[in-house]
Amino acid sequence: MMNRKIYIFGALLALLVQTACQGGKTTAGEAEEGDTLKMKYAKLLTIVKHGEKGTASLNNDAEDAEYQYAEVNVANPWKAGTLLHRYILIPKGKEGDEMVARLALQRTSGMGCTTDTVRTPVERSAVFIAPHCQLMYEMGCQQAIRGVCDLDYINIPDVKKRAALSRNTAARKASSGNVSAGNAAARNSIVDCGSSMAPDIERIIALKPEAILLSPFENSGGYGKLDKLHIPIIEAADYMESSPLGRAEWMKFYGMLFKKDGNAPKTALAASCEPKADSLFVKIEKEYLKLKAEAAGYPKGLSILTERKTGNVWYVPGGQSTIGILLKDANARYIFEDDEHSGSLAMSPEQILAKGKQVDVWAFKYFGGAPLSQAQLLQEYDGYKALAAFSRGNIYQVDTSTVPYFELTSFHPELLLREFIILAHGERFGKLKFYKK
Repeated sequence: MMNRKIYIFGALLALLVQTACQGGKTTAGEAEEGDTLKMKYAKLLTIVKHGEKGTASLNNDAEDAEYQYAEVNVANPWKAGTLLHRYILIPKGKEGDEMVARLALQRTSGMGCTTDTVRTPVERSAVFIAPHCQLMYEMGCQQAIRGVCDLDYINIPDVKKRAALSRNTAARKASSGNVSAGNAAARNSIVDCGSSMAPDIERIIALKPEAILLSPFENSGGYGKLDKLHIPIIEAADYMESSPLGRAEWMKFYGMLFKKDGNAPKTALAASCEPKADSLFVKIEKEYLKLKAEAAGYPKGLSILTERKTGNVWYVPGGQSTIGILLKDANARYIFEDDEHSGSLAMSPEQILAKGKQVDVWAFKYFGGAPLSQAQLLQEYDGYKALAAFSRGNIYQVDTSTVPYFELTSFHPELLLREFIILAHGERFGKLKFYKK
């Protein structure tokens, strides 16, 4: 009976994939009216709540606030005026089942794009991205992380602990032949799903996730075997937002997907992580704007270069990229601050070194395990010595194999802004959290 129900709902949800996805305003069904959640910074995300009643969760008074379903549109960062993905979030339960059936019967037309219906809260997910794992811990829904990719690159102790628990549980089952062995431990474990570029499909199938969170890429051509699993793929395009606070604001969407752990509140929305995500963003925004205002009162700071050479190319942030904006908000100088690009710039080493005398501070990231010396850097590329920062010893590095740099800064731009303020204006303004000289 349960398998029959799953099949019926799967057929109904498949009809929703044919719904319209157009640039600009997008509707669920036949132009149903809804309340659009105003995004202050995020440009790629539109959230519309349908059938909302009661008080708004933005006021952190979500005791009576509920909505029948929500429509989330993710704009395509690589093709203006089109959508990358469309999500229909429908709460679990009888009323949600009826809503699925009602929406499936509506006729729509227009340009097709991938549409997924996600039944919320998602209680089992495979998360391919370390920063999103960290965010889920901060929102209090870490138990929904049941599988991860690129485990070796995740600097979250509890994730590694739960992954080890999964391996140990699997070993006990194999040795004892007892399928039920360690079931309690298994409920708290995290499965290692391999590389995000080539995930272990069999493990993901066994995991039975209700959603998969991953990073989309331009011209990726889809997700191969993952697309055939009929599991909603949450395309986390937040990293393509040009503003630091724009990326952080995506937590409002992620909060709508999950519920708080160990919690049995009165209403579905009160159980969700949405209010926590909203309040967390408010704190981040307040601190960021405070630091920005303080930095604006300082004299113009030192010039900072944030990357190092990769092969024959030296990738640096565009002037309107997230890092470019962070440097500007830190009142630091940047050799490409007049550039108008919001992504990375692929420069030749000669182009960078031509401006080398203008670089006061060189602060880069690397994945290593041991600090790099100046001698090692010169062995890598002798041209580094042309940077003024190199000869002055103003070199700062962060080892992402041991420091949770990406985990913490992706959705906490205020932390990285503080780092850049210190680098640009001197350590009298505080101690560095990530970079080491």
